Amino acid sequence: MRPLPAPSRIRLIFLRGLVWGLIGLIYAPLFLGLLAIFRDLGLGHAAFVPAAALASAAGATLYGARQVALAGTAIGLTVASLVLLTSPEVLGLWGAVGLAVLVGAALGWWVDFPERCSLQVPAKAVAGLTAGALCGGVLALAESLHPFEFRAASTLAFLVSVAGVLYVATVTWWVRRATAGGNRYCDLIEIAVVALLAGLGSGGLWLGAAPLMGLGESGLSATMANLEAELPLAMVGGVLGGAVAGVLLEAFGFRWVHD
Repeated sequence: MRPLPAPSRIRLIFLRGLVWGLIGLIYAPLFLGLLAIFRDLGLGHAAFVPAAALASAAGATLYGARQVALAGTAIGLTVASLVLLTSPEVLGLWGAVGLAVLVGAALGWWVDFPERCSLQVPAKAVAGLTAGALCGGVLALAESLHPFEFRAASTLAFLVSVAGVLYVATVTWWVRRATAGGNRYCDLIEIAVVALLAGLGSGGLWLGAAPLMGLGESGLSATMANLEAELPLAMVGGVLGGAVAGVLLEAFGFRWVHD
């Protein structure tokens, strides 16, 4: 294959950096919300592992599932909006998430989407989950050796860049393992993906909107106050980390991840 001219190469590097910067922008609030929840549950430093794993899995699923992912996210945002407007004190965060999961599963079972899911979707999710868990484990170990908590901006810059590179480097291996068995479980996969993203979308909207609406006190209120203060810089860190990851991936010739 003939190498690209220098101007085309530079445009591709810039484009991939921009794409991954946007991924970091979306990743940041989801990770911080999950980290706040798991720390509130008493996991301490270990909260990095499930938070980074779930955020990376959700990002990989959203990136790879297309209409299925968009539908799941839209369902979650719609359910959370309706709950916040009608009965937020009755259902609360977990009620909104649970309701979104149920609605997402029901619609995922009932609706056949134009672009059917494939075993590549869960394979991409597992690749993201694994990469996120590994990076989260590194952060948990490193933070436990220091007398202070890591700042959100530097944490997001590390996670988006390193987990992103690990994901791109390993996703092909996971896809090959999954597709060896065919597409026998496509319907179940579609239901699971829609339900998962609906729950994450509902929880993310709730965590962002509840403090602004002045809802009653909850076990997460103190943690969420810190989240609101750190979110702007965290998003900057996510964007910078994503941009660096995209530039490096293109500069070193990693393939773009497509079906």
